[in-house]
Amino acid sequence: MNWSYAESNQWIKDPKIRMQDHAVILSWQWPKNIEFVYICKSAEEEGLSFGEESSIPMKLYTREEYKSNAGYKDTVDSIGKIVYKIYPAIHEDGNIVILNQDNQHNEITIKAQKAKIYYSIKYKKGWFSPKKTVKITIKSEIFIPKETLCYVKKKDSHPTSTIDGSIYHFVNDFQPGQTSLPEIQVNKDDYIRLFFTDGKQYGDLYELIPE
Repeated sequence: MNWSYAESNQWIKDPKIRMQDHAVILSWQWPKNIEFVYICKSAEEEGLSFGEESSIPMKLYTREEYKSNAGYKDTVDSIGKIVYKIYPAIHEDGNIVILNQDNQHNEITIKAQKAKIYYSIKYKKGWFSPKKTVKITIKSEIFIPKETLCYVKKKDSHPTSTIDGSIYHFVNDFQPGQTSLPEIQVNKDDYIRLFFTDGKQYGDLYELIPE
C-alpha cells in the first residue's frame, strides 16, 4: 500500500460510537473530497502501532457503503478497550494512497463489555474431623489467565480483600467452560473467597460473580 500525509481538508474528524444489540456502529465526519477510507481496529493491550509500519489489518470502506449502512457496523468479540482508527484514502495515478493524519481526530476508543466469571465455593464438613473440604468451581465463556484470580483464606469469617487473610495463587490457566478445581482441606473455622489479584487491572476486563 502507498502512504502519504493528509492535508487538513482531508482529515477524518469527530468519530462516534453507538451500540446496537451486540454490535458497534461507528460514524465520523467525512471530508468533501474523500470517497473511501481504511479502518483499523486494535485491542489496546495489543499495542497501538497504527500507521504505515503496522501489521494491524485494514478494511476498505466506501462512502456509499457508509450511507447505505448509516455508518460502519462491527462486532465486538473481545474484552477491555478497543481502538478504532479511520484513515482517508484517495486514488492517485491509478493507485490507492492512504493518508496519514498527524493527530488523533480520526481515532476513538471504546470499552468493550466485561467478561463474566462465575464461581462457587462449597464446603463439606466431616462429623468428627477438625478439617473441612472446599470445592471451588469456576465458569467463563473465555480463556482466563491463571494470574487473574486468587483465593484468600481467613479464620472465623469471610475475607474482604486480598490482604485480609492468607492469599493463594492458581497454577493453571482457566479454559472456556467450567473448571472444577481439586478439593482442598482447611480447618473447620476457615473461610475462602475468590478475588482478582489486581482489582484495578482485571476489574476493568472481567466481572467476578458468585453463584
